[in-house]
Amino acid sequence: MSNDRIPIRGFSIAGVETSIEVPSLKLVLDMGRCSRTAVNQEFVVVSHGHLDHVGALAQHASRRAMMKMSVPTYLVPPVIAADVERLFDAAGTLDGHPIPRKIVAVEPGQTFALPGGRWIRPFTTFHRVASQGYSVWERRHRLRAEFEGTPGAELGNLKRRGVKVDDPYDVALMSFTGDTRVDVLERVPELQQTETLIMETSFLDARISVDDARAMGHTHLDEVMERRALLPRRDVVFSHVSARYVYAEIERIVSARLPDDLRGLVRMLV
Repeated sequence: MSNDRIPIRGFSIAGVETSIEVPSLKLVLDMGRCSRTAVNQEFVVVSHGHLDHVGALAQHASRRAMMKMSVPTYLVPPVIAADVERLFDAAGTLDGHPIPRKIVAVEPGQTFALPGGRWIRPFTTFHRVASQGYSVWERRHRLRAEFEGTPGAELGNLKRRGVKVDDPYDVALMSFTGDTRVDVLERVPELQQTETLIMETSFLDARISVDDARAMGHTHLDEVMERRALLPRRDVVFSHVSARYVYAEIERIVSARLPDDLRGLVRMLV
């Protein structure tokens, strides 16, 4: 793995647990399990309401409260926001006291500001229940073409005189699909440009057919390879592999099946 790839850690096993930490962004992607490091992250995005993706939300908030950390924020699809509140209420009743949390309903077309000038924007995904993915964005600046090759001292002088020497542009640092059919690659153009794409690839071979994968609202490796021209060219992380596959065979299957142009691009979260 090259040094410029965004570090990630965590777990993602289909139907069991998904909780993916992106420490450099202070973010957790879904919360099906609350590890001792995930508890340090204040922001969690929730892709959908299945228990392997939300089962540890209350534990995460409760542990942060016990450790006297700040109240965590959970970004959720609006359609499940009330149910997530009820989940916390029930957990608080069982625990004997309310669990501090901030639940924010955010949908595609809206944004949520993160510290450091970054922001999160959801996008539509295609699971068998209401679902959405998320991209983390930041604004950068590029030097205008007419000033390329200009010495730094001269650029500084131009800026002090009020000359605009660069233009802003927005970059998707990381995109997370959550559970979805492969259609998301065709319908969300930003995924082709994101610096790191974390996407579910639940089924890897003929044990489950493409048709059956689609019926379950999931993605098959065959479908990804057919659409590999739609993948970003920097960093792709396959996650959410089915529990049908044992750890020792996952890397072997993927390595044997990936075409040469994807071998240096793809890494696995298993």
